[in-house]
Amino acid sequence: MFNPKIVLLILLSAVCSHVTAGKIKKAYQALSIYNYFEAKRMFEKSLKSEPSAAAYGLSIIYYRRDNPFHNIDSAYKYIIKSDNAFHSVNEKKRSFYLKFNISQTTIDSLKTLVHQTAFEIYKNRNSVTELNIFIDNYITAPQCFEAIDLRNNLAFLESKRMDTYQAYQKFIESYPLAKEVYEARERYASTLFQFSTKNNTIEEFEKFIVQEPDSPFINEAENSIYALSTNNGTISEYHHFIKKYPGNHNVETAWNYIYAIYTSDYTTATLLKFKKEFTDYPFPDILNQDIALSKKKLLAVRENGSWGFADNIGYITIPCIYEWVENFSEGLAECGVNGKSGFINKAGKPVIPFTYEEVESFKNGLCIVKQNNKYGVINKAGKLICPFEYEEISEFSEGFAAVTKHGKHGYINERGSLVIPINYTKAGDFSEGLASVEFGGQSGFINMSGNITIACKYDWVGNFKNGLAKVKSVKKLGVINKKGEQVIPCEYTMLGDFSENTLMVVRDNKYGFADTTGSIIIPIEYDYNGKLFHFKNGHAVAEKNKKQGLIDKKGKYITPKDFDRIEMFSEGLAAVQRKDKWGFMDTKMKLQVPYIYQTVTDFSACISKVTKNDKIGFINRNGKIIIDFAFQGADAFINGLCIVVNEEEKKGVIDLSGKFIVPCELEEIIRDNTIMRFEKNSKIAYFNILTRSYIWKEEGF
Repeated sequence: MFNPKIVLLILLSAVCSHVTAGKIKKAYQALSIYNYFEAKRMFEKSLKSEPSAAAYGLSIIYYRRDNPFHNIDSAYKYIIKSDNAFHSVNEKKRSFYLKFNISQTTIDSLKTLVHQTAFEIYKNRNSVTELNIFIDNYITAPQCFEAIDLRNNLAFLESKRMDTYQAYQKFIESYPLAKEVYEARERYASTLFQFSTKNNTIEEFEKFIVQEPDSPFINEAENSIYALSTNNGTISEYHHFIKKYPGNHNVETAWNYIYAIYTSDYTTATLLKFKKEFTDYPFPDILNQDIALSKKKLLAVRENGSWGFADNIGYITIPCIYEWVENFSEGLAECGVNGKSGFINKAGKPVIPFTYEEVESFKNGLCIVKQNNKYGVINKAGKLICPFEYEEISEFSEGFAAVTKHGKHGYINERGSLVIPINYTKAGDFSEGLASVEFGGQSGFINMSGNITIACKYDWVGNFKNGLAKVKSVKKLGVINKKGEQVIPCEYTMLGDFSENTLMVVRDNKYGFADTTGSIIIPIEYDYNGKLFHFKNGHAVAEKNKKQGLIDKKGKYITPKDFDRIEMFSEGLAAVQRKDKWGFMDTKMKLQVPYIYQTVTDFSACISKVTKNDKIGFINRNGKIIIDFAFQGADAFINGLCIVVNEEEKKGVIDLSGKFIVPCELEEIIRDNTIMRFEKNSKIAYFNILTRSYIWKEEGF
């Protein structure tokens, strides 16, 4: 049925389409001649009827910078509108649009330009807020991923600038997928730990562990509790820490320190005492093993050029795998690996790493070590208690060690702390609570607090002994007490050592004796020949006119004073010399051994080593020759054996009968209690002097 309304609508639509097409054409004509105002007005009127073409034109206007309407956000809004509308445009209209260069390709090209330009604009604004606007508004832009990365990086940099755990926490919550989130979590944990423990108290660290059980800084918190709880390094502190914090990962270390400190001398008695006192020690097997090993003597042995240790029956208990070894001291022995030194225990276990250029033996649980040409100190647990910063460190004396830095000297204590500043040009060992120091070219004494108690006014000072010390002033020697008072004035050219509360004093090539109060008890009237004498058993040598005798403490001669030389009485006999020959007289001045020897020694165990015709032999107290004259050299008899040297300078061992236990064929003999170490042809062996048998021999010995 004919419907006039429908026909009218069709006619009107055709007319409108023609009209709209005319507007689009006029709009693009205006755009082509840069009449942006007219083009914009006409595009806006055509948006409803021709959304794709009109929006495309508006996007161009807003994109271009040569007009007052430039706005990249509007350009993006309209290119998206054009793109969306274009998908609904039929082929006929698309052909019409081609007259204005509108196609999917040109729309996509403009969209790409808008995306890129917008990204550059927002990126150059360099702020998280602006990049967030781009990310939120330009959801179709391929640059969104780069914008997200830039935004995350800027946000993270801001968090780092603030550097608080709150800032890092906010970043993590805001940008959980950011690549920086892993570092942010680390920084969050670190700053939270620092903030929570800013006062460095045990209470703070305890609270942190409870509140942040998953923190990567739990170990550090436990370390801090350990360090603060054991600040003074005492056994009681370590044991209290173990009891209070049984779950702390430093408990085993604390036990190791207790064990190392308590048993530093590694004697069986000390180890047994430790076992009795610390019944809660968690490593009884180690303790029992050490008790057994402490009773054993281990000997350094060599196989195929490498070193190890054997026990006193010759069984190798520590394999020969080291470049060098030293003897055990306090249960530890220095060994060498790859040119570096470390320590092993008697079980053969490395306990101090092989990282040091030099090491000393352990003494009182401490060891001086060298690394990178600087010296430091470690304890038996291997802990560096004094850093590597000194050019030299002396042995500890009375709990202090002199250290050298930049040519100056000071002192550290047994905890490794510098307790007396490095101010002195020289520094001696502590003795009786005082140490000699040099400042300004003169010497004096300081106490353990570092205070100068005796002014630096002497040319030289010696150590205190029994409350007295020798000093030199203006090239003369004297003696002072701990108050700095002169007990013996500085007026002597030489002083002997104190013995039996007296010492020899020399002035103008004459000598006498003074007591500890400075009083001259033996007049200075005897001839000084360059040898220092002292009182022994109440007697001393007196010399006048190149003749000697023995005097008592009153200066009375107890022997004739006509000997060329005389020695002190030993086992009732005194060696005396006349006309270059030696003999012995008894306390009744009766000659017991005639003057027939070139040299003699004091009697020991009723034996004296004597020389005749340039050969050494041995006599008894009656002068009887018990070992004939056959040697070029000889030591004293110990445990019935004596080391002797023949004309070829080879060494051997004889007994009291003169019988060779070991013939003279050795280059070196080292005696160590009941064991002797032999060297022959650069090979070594060990000999038990009790059983008079070899313990161990190196191949080729």
